[in-house]
Amino acid sequence: MGVGRPTMGITSPVKVTANIFVSFIGAGMLGLPYAYREAGIMEGALIMALVGYLSVSAMLMLIDCKYAILTSGGRAGGRSIVMDTKVPLIPPDSSDDEDDDERHPPTPSTDLTYGDVGLYALGPGGKRLVDIAIVVSQIGFCCGYLIYLCKNLNIYIPRFSQRLWLMLLLPPLYCLTLLRHLNKLAIFSLFAQVSNVLALTVVFWFDFSHSEEVPFTPKEFSIKGFPFFFAVAIYCYEGAGMILSLEESMAEHKRDKFRSIFVCTMSGLTMLYICFGVSGYASFGPHTKDIITLNLPHGTGVVNFAAMVKICLGVSLFFTYPMMMFPVTHLMDKTLGIVNISYRGNILRLILVVLTGLVVSAVPNFAILMSLVGATCCTLLAFILPAAFHLSIFKQRLSRRQRYFDILLITLGAIGSVVGLCDAFNRMNQGHDSLIDVNEFSS
Repeated sequence: MGVGRPTMGITSPVKVTANIFVSFIGAGMLGLPYAYREAGIMEGALIMALVGYLSVSAMLMLIDCKYAILTSGGRAGGRSIVMDTKVPLIPPDSSDDEDDDERHPPTPSTDLTYGDVGLYALGPGGKRLVDIAIVVSQIGFCCGYLIYLCKNLNIYIPRFSQRLWLMLLLPPLYCLTLLRHLNKLAIFSLFAQVSNVLALTVVFWFDFSHSEEVPFTPKEFSIKGFPFFFAVAIYCYEGAGMILSLEESMAEHKRDKFRSIFVCTMSGLTMLYICFGVSGYASFGPHTKDIITLNLPHGTGVVNFAAMVKICLGVSLFFTYPMMMFPVTHLMDKTLGIVNISYRGNILRLILVVLTGLVVSAVPNFAILMSLVGATCCTLLAFILPAAFHLSIFKQRLSRRQRYFDILLITLGAIGSVVGLCDAFNRMNQGHDSLIDVNEFSS
């Protein structure tokens, strides 16, 4: 890929903005209206703004850590696995042959991964913690895609239960995970992002056209919904582990502008999250589903936009599943030493795909799964680890304000994880039914 070479990289601010947008917009956004239903509009907007500010600050800390490591000459090498999590929508301005990196060893560069920062800051344990968090979070994202697919297929073909759809989906998904090169699925990444934009547009349009039909009083400010919304909000910033790759993709002579571009893009993205969640909840009120597209009615016109959105999202998520699973299999192949042993790698992929099916069977509610993943791995990657690495690497060079801010991030992340997990387990014990009443919105 050659991303780390100083003569290459993106120079256009528009392309950088597009790559940042692609890295953070995901299926988690579809669960935001339901989170507002649980927490209320005012509280949800405040929490989302706070999480956005803290997440962006923590991600910029990782960039500070990267350059502190490079300045000290303590670079830890290795190819990035986080870079391969998502294929950029906009490629760099120039590129080499796709097999160039395999024929030639990587040249010394500024290419550091999240795991490298953890290795330098806390030793092998730090890198291992980053790798585990990335693996678990990626598997969680794949499970979210399965829930979306099973629920929507069950609505259109109710003869098949969600569990049966799950069993039918797993074999072809396993076949896709057998692909060893992510570039073979790159076109589906582009299709997924186009589908996301289409879905957001249609949902926004329907929200505003439908808002008068469901009069209700919005939920008042209540502390009870804080843990759930906090975990879901962090889940929406699922691209936190890609910040170093995003910065690295920019041409070296332009990287001094990355911070301002990143902050502006993330500010706009946070506003989009707030508007999307509020408009979805305001449109459907107490009937808001854990996946907002499930609230879209069956159209009767010549063009059924709701069905088109669901189909496009379903196809895109189906092919995004192997891309989200790729960094997991890539890392585990290297860790277990089975990169060149195909049959063992195939068995590993079978185990991972079956594991996602078992998780979906145990936690079939999209919102609860978002809360579980957000409260654990996403909180770790977005809050706790960046602050811990920052404290360890800079040590006495930090001002009192910076040190207190790092401690605040670690404390808030730890408390949010514990409280969020307790809330998610309570919701699971209450027996949230994941089955959708097909006739609920037929009128």
